[in-house]
Amino acid sequence: MKFAILFSLLINFQMIFSQNLDDFRTLLKSGETSEVATKSLIEKSESSYKTTKKPIYKGFLAVGKFLMANHAFNPLKKMSYFNEGKKNLESAINDDPKNLELRLMRLITQEKIPKILNYHQKIVEDRNFLTKEYHNTSDQNLKLFIKEYLKI
Repeated sequence: MKFAILFSLLINFQMIFSQNLDDFRTLLKSGETSEVATKSLIEKSESSYKTTKKPIYKGFLAVGKFLMANHAFNPLKKMSYFNEGKKNLESAINDDPKNLELRLMRLITQEKIPKILNYHQKIVEDRNFLTKEYHNTSDQNLKLFIKEYLKI
């Protein structure tokens, strides 16, 4: 009986956590064109990271900062957002180096930003890691996105 209750709690936690990540992913996609969505992503990911200390939320915070750089007009503010994002993303990956979603965030960022920003050193490493490890995730949405992004 105790096992059944524990199993049920774990399943429910996994479903809530997975749905929670889907909410962050939706904000991330909307943030590409919406400053309001980007600010919401930053606020929610910052709050979630402070509460849970899970590196994935620091990764979403980092991407939020990268997106804010796109929405900013002042070049100094753009660089400030970019540098904060880079610092947060690298820290998140150092805390959880086997996290597929964090590595995907870094890969996409490094492939999309201008080379002059000198943040492209891990493209090959991240592509190889994702290609090798994507099939091990139980998150079907993430698996599908990785397959489509990498065209595998």
